[in-house]
Amino acid sequence: MKKLMKYSLVMFLFIGISTSLSSCYKKKDTIATLTFVDSNGDPVNGLEITVDYGDPNDDAHREGLTQTGSTDGSGKVTFNFNELYKSGQAGVFVLDVYVNGTAVGIIRVEQEETVEETYEL
Repeated sequence: MKKLMKYSLVMFLFIGISTSLSSCYKKKDTIATLTFVDSNGDPVNGLEITVDYGDPNDDAHREGLTQTGSTDGSGKVTFNFNELYKSGQAGVFVLDVYVNGTAVGIIRVEQEETVEETYEL
């Protein structure tokens, strides 16, 4: 009986500790920050920036991949892709970058990473 109680206590502690440790993992943000500067290196404010997977006129879009934002006074726009990943999921995607509807480059986004790119216009 004593052995059974000891064994039960050890198992209870083991399960409790392993459960609490696995729930401590906090998913990191998946962020892309794009900076736009002119030929003098000065930030460009008020640009409409779209990041998109493939042709923007194509219907084969994954929800959440196509995002649009405007540059701020420092020429930056930030896109958050947290909703696309679940904890433990791996993946990389490459998005086209459009400024006011014109393609200017690409950006590679990786799960749980913050990616920063600068584009000269």
